Parts: sequence; structure tokens; C-alpha cells
Amino acid sequence: MKPKYFYYGCLLLLCSCSSSDYTDDLGQGYTFVSESNANQFIYDMNDTSGKNAIPCTVEAFAFDENYIVAKQRNNQDCLKEDLSSVPISYWIIDKKKKVNYGPIDSLAFINKRKELEVPPSLKLKE
Repeated sequence: MKPKYFYYGCLLLLCSCSSSDYTDDLGQGYTFVSESNANQFIYDMNDTSGKNAIPCTVEAFAFDENYIVAKQRNNQDCLKEDLSSVPISYWIIDKKKKVNYGPIDSLAFINKRKELEVPPSLKLKE
């Protein structure tokens, strides 16, 4: 095979790979995983149950060294566990204590943020 054709073949193969797949390290074993626009979730590497810390579809999140806050839309196509009764849920993960608060509605989310003293700088970007 000529080197020129090999080069073009490799370039075509690289370009055909999905560019939507990526991960974001959130610290202390938590990872945001995006496999597509609909299949985005937060995974806890230390959890051996196989469940996601926050199931898809995670639409927005913010994090610091202590907390992860997230907005999640229920997605029947990628959930194995029961769906929440509301289409949009909110979550808070206390990374130090390894505790998930969610799925909760927006009012409970605001109240839990105050109770846990989650910094106001952790804002969900829409």
C-alpha cells in the first residue's frame, strides 16, 4: 500500500470516530461521561453496584472539592432503574461523605443546598 493512501485511510478513520464521547474528572472518583447528547451521566468509580451516581440525561452540572450539583432529565432509553415521577430532577453529591441527595425537585434542591451550605459559586449552567 502506498504511504499516501495509508495516510488518507488513517485520517478517514480518525474523522469517523464520534467526537461527542468524552469524560470530565470531577474528583474523588466521580466522572462525568458523555456518550451522546442523550446519554450523559455521572459515574462513581468507587461504587461497585454498577449504578450511576446520577443517571442520564445530565443536562448541567457544577463541582468543587466538596460537592457536585446537577440537573437531570429522565431518559427512558438509558435508565434501568425506576424513573423519578418528575421529568426534571436535581441532585447534590457530598463527595466527602459519599452521599447522594436526589432525585429531588427544584424547591427541595434549593433547601438542601442551604442546609448543606453548598457554595453559591456552584451554579448550574443552562
